[in-house]
Amino acid sequence: MSDTVSIKFDEFSKIRILDPTQYDVSSKLKEECKEFTSSVFQDLLSSKAQQIEREKLKTIGLRLQVESEVIHRKAMQVQIQSLIDERQAELDRHDSDVKL
Repeated sequence: MSDTVSIKFDEFSKIRILDPTQYDVSSKLKEECKEFTSSVFQDLLSSKAQQIEREKLKTIGLRLQVESEVIHRKAMQVQIQSLIDERQAELDRHDSDVKL
């Protein structure tokens, strides 16, 4: 690269070190980079949003399972208590028969 620097003015009277074609290419590259990073960021956000939705649905499913299990256990408890009451009544009848 040469040690000389050429200073130029653009159409808006701004000082430019690069010649106009290099500046245009550089500006275009800058815009393409912005678009690329924006696209990558949007893809990343979309991916994370889908992952969050899957986790939310999984959590809702697990919560429903827990609620169902609570109801199931209460029903089992009632059923077992009923069986205990029946067996206790049967035992009481046997005890009264033995005493007679």
